[in-house]
Amino acid sequence: MNIAIEIEHGGDIAEGVDIEGIACYVLAQEGQPDNAEVSITLTTNEEVHRLNREFRGIDRPTDVLSFECDGYDDDFDAGDAFEDAGVPDDEPYLLGDIVIASDVAREQTAQFGTTPQQELAVLLVHGLLHLCGWDHVHSDEEAEAMEAREREMLAGVGLAGIR
Repeated sequence: MNIAIEIEHGGDIAEGVDIEGIACYVLAQEGQPDNAEVSITLTTNEEVHRLNREFRGIDRPTDVLSFECDGYDDDFDAGDAFEDAGVPDDEPYLLGDIVIASDVAREQTAQFGTTPQQELAVLLVHGLLHLCGWDHVHSDEEAEAMEAREREMLAGVGLAGIR
């Protein structure tokens, strides 16, 4: 897995959080290929607000945005990940980008009773699950399933019981 991390804002909440380790764990548990690439950016509320407005038509900041990359078949098998797509297995699979508003994460700690580092981990797992095809918008059943999977992933990285 290739995890690119950029911290534009909120380096203090990233201290002590194994962002790369969490990302690799979640992606492996979700069956993503070893050549998957994800970029993770911690940035300002203003930047997330701009992205949310531009790409989702929602004129406010949010805590985390996930942008899935297109072009490759999402169906992988054990032997030849891109067999049907005609892309060699050693080519990178660009899964997508996650953008986290570090100040929103910090603000949510009071609401959820988490530390800033725990909240960052929750948002990271949430964003990664979106890149892996999970959703919570269309039905209560989807939301419950995604929340259950988030709890499983958080427990798997030693953060059981938060949120």
